[in-house]
Amino acid sequence: MAAFLSLIDKLCLQPAAAHPRWAALLAGLILPLALPPLFILPVFYLSFCMVFWLAYKRFDATEKPTISELAMIGWCFGFGQFFTGLLWIGEAFLVEAELFLWALPFAVTGLPAGLALFHAVAFGVWAAFMQRFRARRLPALVLLACFLAVGEFARGHILTGLPWNLPVMGWAGWLYLAQPAALIGPYGLSLIALVSAALCVADKPSLRCVSLAAGLALPILALAYSATVLHGPSRPAPADLKLAIVQPNLTQTEKWRPELRQAHIDKTMDLTALALQLAPDTQLVVWPETAIPALIDEGDGFADLLRARLPQNTSNFPPPYILTGAIRRAATVDGYAYYNSAQIWSGRGLLLAKSDKHHLVPFGEYLPLQGLLEAIGLQQLTRLRGGYRAGPAQPSLTAARLPLLAPLICYEAVFPHLARYRGETRPAALFNLTNDGWFGTSFGPYQHLAQARMRAIEQGLPMIRAANTGISAAFDGRGRLIDRLGLAEKGVLTLALPAALPPTLYHYIGEVGFWILWLSGLVFVWASHRRRR
Repeated sequence: MAAFLSLIDKLCLQPAAAHPRWAALLAGLILPLALPPLFILPVFYLSFCMVFWLAYKRFDATEKPTISELAMIGWCFGFGQFFTGLLWIGEAFLVEAELFLWALPFAVTGLPAGLALFHAVAFGVWAAFMQRFRARRLPALVLLACFLAVGEFARGHILTGLPWNLPVMGWAGWLYLAQPAALIGPYGLSLIALVSAALCVADKPSLRCVSLAAGLALPILALAYSATVLHGPSRPAPADLKLAIVQPNLTQTEKWRPELRQAHIDKTMDLTALALQLAPDTQLVVWPETAIPALIDEGDGFADLLRARLPQNTSNFPPPYILTGAIRRAATVDGYAYYNSAQIWSGRGLLLAKSDKHHLVPFGEYLPLQGLLEAIGLQQLTRLRGGYRAGPAQPSLTAARLPLLAPLICYEAVFPHLARYRGETRPAALFNLTNDGWFGTSFGPYQHLAQARMRAIEQGLPMIRAANTGISAAFDGRGRLIDRLGLAEKGVLTLALPAALPPTLYHYIGEVGFWILWLSGLVFVWASHRRRR
């Protein structure tokens, strides 16, 4: 064992210490292998252990490293992580390449460079603390894990936030590691995962086995808790609401072509008819975001279509409701305001309820400083003059014979707080209506699906997901998969809506659990420092 550890030092650790920035970049580049859809958990530990070791190793040098040096190590790590983890974003700029290809290099490098600043600040602040209060390896790296966790929290909230691929996703791909999110949320579980990696780093080869055992104790505890709740008594699925999910698989390059509009409508309606043939007692048919490429609430065309294509005269099974994503517009003093909405239609062609997307996609659905950037010729990917308008936060939808439904339109499923409904009436389920067709068959739709599943675990609510090109799926309140349709497939799913679990601890306290854990980490570091003195 000693000879093996010595070989690791010679072949890996010594060259990494000699080139810390390049080593940190490499550690970041491989980290997405631990994220959806690959979920290679050892890579999560390899990546974070490497960058933690690099950061602490700088303080073994004769001269103390500068704050900027540590910040640069953090930035290189973050840039590598977000470059490979978000490279699929470039697919969206190829949908209309003649208009947006010029922006692709800026998107796939500029966004990672900006997000990496959160890592840079975390490492820089940690370096400032280390210069003032030199700590031993264990408390020092726990402190770095705490600062990184706060950086991830900030990334999820500052400048509208982008909590995509949080550290928790390295664990949450495994259902048996994800269940503590119902207690402490995604940021709290991210902190636990980071501390677990920090504990695996030893400053002496003789201590590595002990340190590794300490680090792995945390996922083992998560595994034990998850096994307890996943195999405990569960409530049966109710039989009073039957669903059908339609996945038409309309490619983004063809979806809005006027000459194909009728073919797209027929395709969606034919799949709906198939779902009702398979399950005649279906009460709610769920379509994806902007399922019909038209303003369906204007005129009588869509209402006539529903009356013509859905069964109307069956006594046993009345026509089902349609929950669909749609674009709508409202008149304003200077023209129209456009909204990305979710709508419930009766099978007889009546619009019964609607809600509008609250958290819009920057540069996709709107431009920051919209008027100024449009004036110089720029436009968002949807090419809608003026961009979309945001609706109120946490809308809900219902109709007669339907429970309360909580819509999360596309990107909104990434934000934990948008799924945390705190009204008097708790929703029966979360519904994610999305169109990931912008990103083809890349890793993006898989990552989006995994984050939608996390919202189910955090809230103890079923997640019903209808995606235009996939991946459509249904999860229960523990995140267990009920059924799914693959990426780039056409088809339907029929199922009974699973029962909602009792409200989770995270539902009640939100991020309070994260901050309690974070303060506990600081207390541990402070106590260790006092004991050493």
